[in-house]
Amino acid sequence: MYTDDTTLEECTQLWQNCYDLSQVFLEDAPVKTSDLILPSESTVECNTTKSLYVIKQGILKESYHNNVIINYEPGDLVGADTLLQSKPTKITTDFAITVDEYDGLQLLEYIRADDTRHQAWTQYLMNLIQSYQILMCHHKKQEQQFHPVIRHFDKGATIIQQGSKDNDVFTLMSGSAQVLVGETVVGEIKRDEVFGAIAALTDTPRTATVKAESQCSVLVVPSTQFKELLSSRPDTMAKLVEDMARTIISSNEKIVSLSKA
Repeated sequence: MYTDDTTLEECTQLWQNCYDLSQVFLEDAPVKTSDLILPSESTVECNTTKSLYVIKQGILKESYHNNVIINYEPGDLVGADTLLQSKPTKITTDFAITVDEYDGLQLLEYIRADDTRHQAWTQYLMNLIQSYQILMCHHKKQEQQFHPVIRHFDKGATIIQQGSKDNDVFTLMSGSAQVLVGETVVGEIKRDEVFGAIAALTDTPRTATVKAESQCSVLVVPSTQFKELLSSRPDTMAKLVEDMARTIISSNEKIVSLSKA
């Protein structure tokens, strides 16, 4: 087994243990179908068939939401952790592969009939679970601790000044604000909208002025923390893109209407 990313040494050892242990409980086990060929670009339905497979030639990949978790290679046992509990992952082939197929329930009976095989099976599952735990900890970004500041602005006060080089990012908590280029109003900031992100992401001067249209409360996040926030919370990125798109559309409409005036 291996991952598309840099494989961790701890996982490599655990997967080697899995291979060694599988040799113990699969020795002389009844095979349902030898040298079974699985077509290219096919899905292996371990959850429903309750079959297990030992790869003889080729690669199987296990993915979740199109993200590959594990690649199985020759000698690997596939599907052991689906016998008693279905998994939400998907196991597929890119190219045709050759496997030996085992009837899962029949194999379990064979394993339970011998203490050595049963112990090896239990250890196999524990090693497999531990490898998944390590992978999860490795790939999960640590939740960032943010301590944003809340600022209050009176009506008419400037929140962002066009041309300034500060790069904090703001979220309007209450009130409303206007976006101006020079003295021309080109847009409006609404409640819960993120603004000021362009300067934070590009390290460029502010492209517009934002003024409080009424008394406003604004949540302020420094640029460095904002970038960490985007990497650890995809939902924030989605919200930012939505707000930026709305601002661009609003500004374009305003510019068009001014040009016709």
